[in-house]
Amino acid sequence: MDKIRAALFGAGAMARMHARNALQAGGVELAGVCSRSAGSAAALQQELEVPLPYFPDFRSMVDTTNPDVLFVCVPPYAHGGEVEYAAERGVHLFLEKPLALTLERAESICSAAADAGVITQVDFHHRFHPLVGRMKAALNDRSAGRPLLMQSRFFCNSLHADWWQRKELSGGQLLEQVIHLFDLILYFLGPIRQVHAFQSNLCHQHHPDYTVEDTSAACLLAESGAMASLAASNCAIPGRWEAAVHLVCEHMAALYSSVEPGYIVGTGGSNLSPGTEALTAGEKSPGLEPHRAALLEFLEAVRGKQSKSEGESGSTSVPADAAYRAQELVMRAIEAAG
Repeated sequence: MDKIRAALFGAGAMARMHARNALQAGGVELAGVCSRSAGSAAALQQELEVPLPYFPDFRSMVDTTNPDVLFVCVPPYAHGGEVEYAAERGVHLFLEKPLALTLERAESICSAAADAGVITQVDFHHRFHPLVGRMKAALNDRSAGRPLLMQSRFFCNSLHADWWQRKELSGGQLLEQVIHLFDLILYFLGPIRQVHAFQSNLCHQHHPDYTVEDTSAACLLAESGAMASLAASNCAIPGRWEAAVHLVCEHMAALYSSVEPGYIVGTGGSNLSPGTEALTAGEKSPGLEPHRAALLEFLEAVRGKQSKSEGESGSTSVPADAAYRAQELVMRAIEAAG
């Protein structure tokens, strides 16, 4: 494959980031963009400084440009069978989370991709942070011992886009943002047996169109017996976006945070030396920026025409079915919260 032809479904912030990363990676040609807003598509083309044909009709874009891959960067509500249409034509899929607004549509996307045998990658980018990779490796090789407890939080403070504020369009903060942490809970602890949760709009009642939750808490029990807690807020520090997990295991304690230095500390009883930290205060983790790392793994898989399974050695792959499991867990928490 000389160059990968990529089409964009959506022209917002995530489309801009993925398109830039793809062009910087090299060997990628942008074939077209489909967006409900011609203005957004024009702004994207201007920012990227490359020819980027605009298509108001999705199926016309796919049929005309014949892309190898599709970057799916639309809000949860904006799915009407387009992704399935691309998959049925053999187009590999790089998808933003969540897969869709409903489990039914998410399942439809997964089924179409599986039936067509296309490669899928979902941008659960926290998995691609080097420290998260080291935490997972310590679980896989059993040097960390059994996972016991995971404490996670997602804190921000922003009104976001108009569609994000409306439950019927975004699905709420748990589905549209905090799903990242539900994915990490499954990644570290495995299947979940019980979910108890609470959620409410506590600090945005004065915004009449704000109908999503801004405060959430959940407790989860894994089938292994490990426990997890989760807290989410859209009432925290303005301009600060924090996703963080503390993971306590038999022989390891670890912290990953998107805004603070993290660490892995051996607590004895394994080849993780007690007190040995993976990162010291102020030290940045080496490696690629996580969004870019996720995209590059996807492009490499497409060039090789095969994708490693989730959890396979040497892969951080997050296929569509893994994203479906995370969305299913989110829905359980929403249901538990009433």
